[in-house]
Amino acid sequence: MTRFSRLAAAAGAAGALGMLAAAAGRGVGAAMGARPSGRRLERMQRSPRYRAGAFHNTRPGTSSSPSDQRELLERFRENAETRRPPGAIPVVSGLREPAAEGLHVTWFGHSSALVEIGGARLLLDPVWSERCSPSRHVGPRRMHGTPLPLERIGHVDAVVISHDHYDHLDMPSIRTLVDTTQAVFVVPLGVGAHLDVWGVPAERVVECDWGESHEVAGVRVTAVESQHFSGRGLRRDGTLWASWVLAGEAGRVFFSGDTGYFDGYEEIGAEHGPFDVSLMAVGAYDPSWQDIHLDPEEAVRATVELRGGVLLPIHWCTFVLAPHPWAEPVERLLVAAATEGVPVAVPRVGERVDVSAPPALDAWWEGAAEPARH
Repeated sequence: MTRFSRLAAAAGAAGALGMLAAAAGRGVGAAMGARPSGRRLERMQRSPRYRAGAFHNTRPGTSSSPSDQRELLERFRENAETRRPPGAIPVVSGLREPAAEGLHVTWFGHSSALVEIGGARLLLDPVWSERCSPSRHVGPRRMHGTPLPLERIGHVDAVVISHDHYDHLDMPSIRTLVDTTQAVFVVPLGVGAHLDVWGVPAERVVECDWGESHEVAGVRVTAVESQHFSGRGLRRDGTLWASWVLAGEAGRVFFSGDTGYFDGYEEIGAEHGPFDVSLMAVGAYDPSWQDIHLDPEEAVRATVELRGGVLLPIHWCTFVLAPHPWAEPVERLLVAAATEGVPVAVPRVGERVDVSAPPALDAWWEGAAEPARH
């Protein structure tokens, strides 16, 4: 295991990449973003989630640090060959005409997805870079290509960001979207400080605390509670994290972002559901950071409590961020979902899902488990 991967493992996957940046050097300063100040900081300080200079989860005992770093490092050392597929992960071209009606989801890998609700188009956690890192030279590298150039994604009404970790908030992708779309950027409190230094005009940035909403193109986008943490450097929790509800006449979507399981999903479902589809994180779990990442069984349990409709798994398949085998998240998910009677859609990367008629499961990941033939 390299020094950089030890650093990442010791601090809990992608959230530790700020330490990796400090070690890597070579032009990472801009990608690390900026600290909130002025009126933005004053607004943050009024949040019930903010005290002693940082945001906090509401559930007692939640920790963003590994409970046992030594055991975690051992798991990273073991069975390293299972964390990447021997064959190619299939990628479907993402170039297609916008959906004028209905509810559709196109998964681009990891947590990046395009949600189309009644003609409105909302892009979630877009990460198009080769690495989820502030450096082009070190950090987790993607295991598959992107389904289309980001410049060709077409009209986007809103870019919705769950939190500021590098595998969810990517500076080059944000800069591309500023130049090629007129989208508004809807983000948790404090994240706008990063966008400011990356050239996003202030009038295109909307920051939300949990429970706050913004309406765009007929879709109400609401930040709701999640259990996670934030940070792009050595300092943690200087910006907020969130799950999101996207509600329009054509349907309702729950987007988990990154979160651990907590007892608030029934409340979210009662207030904002039922949902037609839930984009639920199912990967990058480990016993050492159970508080802040769902495992597949917890994702199913949360979906049941949300009245979440079709479960579409995200946060797997693209980057190696945890010790588990690369396809284990979806395999465990399908067993748990069958037990609970939860419908699941597992699209290929780049495949558009019509939520009213999701595709049948075809276990495409099993093909990637076979070595490529030459």
